[in-house]
Amino acid sequence: MRLVWSQPSRPTHDRARQVLLLSVLCLFLGGTLAGVGGRDPREAPRAFRAAVASLLSTGGVFLLLGVALLAIQKPKKKPSATLSLAEPLDPSGVAARAPRFGQEERR
Repeated sequence: MRLVWSQPSRPTHDRARQVLLLSVLCLFLGGTLAGVGGRDPREAPRAFRAAVASLLSTGGVFLLLGVALLAIQKPKKKPSATLSLAEPLDPSGVAARAPRFGQEERR
């Protein structure tokens, strides 16, 4: 008797989590770059300040989007993993494999 394990491949609510992860990453990078070197951000070149502002604003937008996705998402029933019996073995296939089984041990 063989048991077969069946489980969904991916959770369905990954999109909101991915958006939230991206937002945290953008906010972290923007915050880290804003205080790099311990200098006043106003003394940094304009292109650098624009990149930091872009990271922070993108992170903020993705944070709001991720929270909105989580809020409007319908709680779905989580499909539970199932455990079922495998298909019965074909007796002719078992008989055909039986002679070869002992050959491996004799070598």
